[in-house]
Amino acid sequence: MYFTTVRLNGLAVVDLPIVGALPSDPYILKSADGLGPPEVVVSIVDTLNAGGVYQGRRPQGREVVLNVALNPNYKTKETVADLRTTLYGMLTPGHIDNVVIQIMNEGDVLVQTDGYIKKLEIVPFTDDPEVQLTFACPGQYLEALDDLYVDPGHLASPSIVNQGTAPAGFRMECNFVAAVTAWSLTDESGNKMDIKYAFQIGDKLTIDTRPGSRGIWVLRGSVTTNIIYALTPDSKWYMLHGGTNAFTTSTQKFTWGNVFYKPRYWGI
Repeated sequence: MYFTTVRLNGLAVVDLPIVGALPSDPYILKSADGLGPPEVVVSIVDTLNAGGVYQGRRPQGREVVLNVALNPNYKTKETVADLRTTLYGMLTPGHIDNVVIQIMNEGDVLVQTDGYIKKLEIVPFTDDPEVQLTFACPGQYLEALDDLYVDPGHLASPSIVNQGTAPAGFRMECNFVAAVTAWSLTDESGNKMDIKYAFQIGDKLTIDTRPGSRGIWVLRGSVTTNIIYALTPDSKWYMLHGGTNAFTTSTQKFTWGNVFYKPRYWGI
């Protein structure tokens, strides 16, 4: 991922240029850690005679550490203390506590993540003053700024291409053109999301698999009903892996509505 600037959105907006930095820039990024993949905890249970059994894995939250050199403009009577004071605003960024860390190419935001300052180290008595900012990030991944709308294509065999490298949930809408008693989506491994519900002509089914937003609803007329109960117990909440995700549907008696996801990345 090619980028030119790291931007910190807190009480103030602080740009840390990487490419095209000018001698007049007040803040200069000297180094950055924690922008790659976070540590992953792998769970393996030991057995008596069969070695270990893999139980799953879970990525940890990331920690971003930025070393920033301070470069005040003494001609305008700006001081090192003035630049530090601006960074102190990251500790109390406003009505919410988080700082948005954005990775940018020129003026475009490529990816971002929320962070909370846990440490702000200063080096006040040196010829080259600098500050080290350490952010604890609740999210494991770097996310794109906007949702990406896609066309799944064929009704019987839709597919979604995940442009990111990390798993991502999605939101999908289906508009039924005939009455059906169930609707299911099956992936390449045979896992199924099976919804047992008496859909009528004109019903709009909405499925959201994004963690924190998961749900299933049907819009009939002007009334939206939560039908999470219609999802069978053996169903799977899909997360898109990187690349092409191919599915099959149980019926073609519908048309696609909006289908979108937000690309996520393991690192820069």
